[in-house]
Amino acid sequence: INKQDYIDATIHEQNVRLYIIANVPRDTKFQPRTRNEIKACEWFSIVDLPANRKDMTPKLKMGVSPNAFFMVLPFV
Repeated sequence: INKQDYIDATIHEQNVRLYIIANVPRDTKFQPRTRNEIKACEWFSIVDLPANRKDMTPKLKMGVSPNAFFMVLPFV
């Protein structure tokens, strides 16, 4: 992991950092450190991510509401 590979964004007046990590196996089991912190971890193709909260691409392709990606949207 390269600690220099990240993207910063401000979400609701809070600084958030997204680390870019290449070559993570798809069968990696992610686990939150805090109970009820994260609802689910799933892999999504970048082209299927919504461009904004009204973009229905993920709903049409995968049955997932664009609101489910609220923490991802600033980075897309």
